[in-house]
Amino acid sequence: MKFIMVIIICFGANCQTIWDKQLYSTVDDCLAASGPVKEYMMQVYPTSAGQIYCMNEEEFTKYKKNLEDGGLNTGNLESPGKI
Repeated sequence: MKFIMVIIICFGANCQTIWDKQLYSTVDDCLAASGPVKEYMMQVYPTSAGQIYCMNEEEFTKYKKNLEDGGLNTGNLESPGKI
C-alpha cells in the first residue's frame, strides 16, 4: 500500500489542499517526511493554520473526489496518520 502526504493550509476560513506527488511506501515514511514540511510551512506562513495527513491511495481518491464534487475543504478529516 502506498501513502500520500496531504497538506491543508488555511488562511482564516479559506482553506487550500496541496499534496506531494511522491508516494511513500509506509505511513511511517510519510509521517517522517511530514516533519520538515510542517516546520517549513510554519516558518513561511506563520499566520496560517493547517494539518498534514498521510492518506492511503483509497482515502486520497475519496478525499480528492469529494473536493472535485464541490465538498468543503475545512481541514476536518478523520484519517490515519493525522499530525
